[in-house]
Amino acid sequence: MTPFKALFSPFQIGKVELKNRIVMPPMATNFAGPDGKVNDRHIAYYLKRVQGGVGYVTFEHTGILKEGKASPGMALIDSDDKIPFFKKLVDAIHRKKGKIFIQINHAGRQTSASITGAPIVAPSAIPCPVRKEMPHPLGVKEIQSLVEAFRQAARRVQAAGADGVEIHMAHGYLLCQFLSPFSNQRDDEYGGTPEKR
Repeated sequence: MTPFKALFSPFQIGKVELKNRIVMPPMATNFAGPDGKVNDRHIAYYLKRVQGGVGYVTFEHTGILKEGKASPGMALIDSDDKIPFFKKLVDAIHRKKGKIFIQINHAGRQTSASITGAPIVAPSAIPCPVRKEMPHPLGVKEIQSLVEAFRQAARRVQAAGADGVEIHMAHGYLLCQFLSPFSNQRDDEYGGTPEKR
């Protein structure tokens, strides 16, 4: 009998049953080309983890918009034409009895206009301490458009057949920027008190 019986026992997350409790967290491979499409290199990489016994993999942070790319090789799920590429990955994982969640993200100020091809954005006009590029402070309508972009990205994840979606709210990216008083100095409904942030 193994001393890690629980680790290798099935586990339920909502309606998703995992074969064990071993999880591969999202990691940025930067395998995507300029178009942000998932490719065979991604598939081979994630299949190796499932074949090694991982119960579920979380596909790396994936941009909801090209304007929110964190790096040139970041995968994107910014339009419906990306769904078939994600479906190919999901189907490959499912054929090996694995489960896959896809993490969606927007870099906010933690990127560069040279990567996104557009001005970078943030809750407030406070540059990232590392990048030092001044972001455009988001207006309320722009925030509402971003909320819709996250919703559409989640819909695409579901349409690709993934087992779940994870929303990235850490590591200083856009949603994390809204939570922190260091990057969010707004005085409207999206700033101020912790409840509003």
